[in-house]
Amino acid sequence: MGIVKDILYKVSNKKLLPRFRSQTIFPCYHIVKDDKVEHIENLYEYKNQEQFLNDLKVFESHYQPMEPGEILKSRHSKNRFLLTFDDGLHEVYTVIYPILKSRNIRAIFFINPNFIDNEEGLYRHYISIIIAHLEKNNFKSSMLEKISEYFAITYTSPKDFVKKIKKIRYSERNQLHKALELLNIDIKKYLKHKKLYMTKEQIQEMINDGYYFGAHTMNHPPLNQLTFAEQKEEIIQSIQWLKNNFSLDYSFFAFPFSDKPASKKLIEELFKYNSEIILFGNSGLRKDIDDRIIQRFSMEDPKKDAAKQIITENFYKYYNMIIGKYNLRRR
Repeated sequence: MGIVKDILYKVSNKKLLPRFRSQTIFPCYHIVKDDKVEHIENLYEYKNQEQFLNDLKVFESHYQPMEPGEILKSRHSKNRFLLTFDDGLHEVYTVIYPILKSRNIRAIFFINPNFIDNEEGLYRHYISIIIAHLEKNNFKSSMLEKISEYFAITYTSPKDFVKKIKKIRYSERNQLHKALELLNIDIKKYLKHKKLYMTKEQIQEMINDGYYFGAHTMNHPPLNQLTFAEQKEEIIQSIQWLKNNFSLDYSFFAFPFSDKPASKKLIEELFKYNSEIILFGNSGLRKDIDDRIIQRFSMEDPKKDAAKQIITENFYKYYNMIIGKYNLRRR
């Protein structure tokens, strides 16, 4: 959360939540799972089903669920909540979808087309798998040394190695296949067996059931590691893929990792491509340069209480107003 948010969370009081009802909030998640997931566990923490259900109880007690189609007409509703989920993980279909359907809550799911049907995987998910297997082998020094050669990493301990391999650049992702081979992991078989991501059939079923889908780039790259042309191509291709495969008459897109690298020029190009596109960031309760950009906040931390998180986000909004950072600036 950061130092400021951590302080604000500590001083927040759940009794204050009714004061912050007059707004629409956009909580975001990736996964809900009761046990460990190799391709996620070394990247971030996530909530189990009980914790997620508790979040939903908080949302439903203080806000009304919003139909995703409503934001195509207006983004100025009050006292509403709209859930979003990134990366198109398999648990969206097996865990999240059944829970939401049972409570008649709609949501938007952002996917990376290249991972659908488990033909390929997100490079950071590969990193988590590699770390998990190294841990099972007690971080065998010969393995660390060999893998460090692939990425020109120098390290002082297994912990330092883990820290540095998590930071490898998107352009180095193909080297991960060498590390997977060293660990005797056939990633093609792994993807098909473990089923990390959703399938086209599952997506179509959810669309038929009233759920909405948006694009999240083709390969989930950090935008700041791409050229402008590559950024634009990754985004528009992923939107077009969804339209071509599912005959969608709307365009939703969520920036991968962070919306901070998204320049004013890039956003203008996306609006030229489709003036009715709705873009989603993750900068919290802040005002962007256009009301077609919706800012979300993460609710993924299992150690955080949902009511206190919403209050914290509102406190942080006022903090940003005071220091002059409420209005996002894009160059």
